[in-house]
Amino acid sequence: MNVKQILDFYDRNGLFQSKHAYEEKFKNLEWFFQFDEITIEHVHDYCTLRQSDGVKNSTINRELHVIKSAFNYYLKHKSQATFKNVFNGFKLFEQDFIPRFLNASECVQLLQSAKKYNNYKLHDYILLLLNTGCRSGELLSLTWDNVYINEKYFIIRNSLSKNKKTVYKPLNSASIYALLRLKDHKKYVFYNKDTDSNVKSFYRGWRCAVKRAEIGEVRIHDLRHTFASFLIKQGVPLYHVSQLLGHSDTRITQRYAHLAPENLHECLNVLPQLTQDYKM
Repeated sequence: MNVKQILDFYDRNGLFQSKHAYEEKFKNLEWFFQFDEITIEHVHDYCTLRQSDGVKNSTINRELHVIKSAFNYYLKHKSQATFKNVFNGFKLFEQDFIPRFLNASECVQLLQSAKKYNNYKLHDYILLLLNTGCRSGELLSLTWDNVYINEKYFIIRNSLSKNKKTVYKPLNSASIYALLRLKDHKKYVFYNKDTDSNVKSFYRGWRCAVKRAEIGEVRIHDLRHTFASFLIKQGVPLYHVSQLLGHSDTRITQRYAHLAPENLHECLNVLPQLTQDYKM
């Protein structure tokens, strides 16, 4: 077993079209190069070492996911390989993830804050995130040849989506008006004239807008959670929410199920009445 060879093979063949950067993860995983055969004890030692450096379990899990995928990819395409993938099924416990959901009032405050200093592009970026459920990168890389305003949808191409799945995003009136306001370049929806390319990030403007809005700590990705929360609270089925978010598996969307507790309460009404009178 040559771990470097396995990772290099995965990097060349399995990730050659990926838009995600894996350099830092690969660098950390070089620790495994010293072993001719990796055992579960080695995996535990790696985790302990990374934890001692103050690395969170969620980060370690993402690193292990990369090397697990690399091993599985190698085993799939190299028939002569006979080793077992020790990383399969291994995962550290992570802290419970509780996403932040904004209410309608907080969304209005954030939008007004973004527009306060005439940053209309940031305003429309936030507005589109809230009304489409897009990931930030999907929206910033959007080009006009994938936007169909008359048909009220745009397309996130599979090469740009996180799960390599082509996603069709329906547009409501707010999204259409935002797109019409942004139409000032022939190619990019979010155009940066200084670089003659698409806008790469609104992070600085975002931080300023959040601070001025006085709504506490909010990440850009929380707007995607907020989009989902509004739909769930209005009774939109989880399957439809999953489709709108572009999830590869409806089980991922289950994290939002608790936002519609009234639906669960209604389910309890079908139970038989078993209460009996009793005296203390």
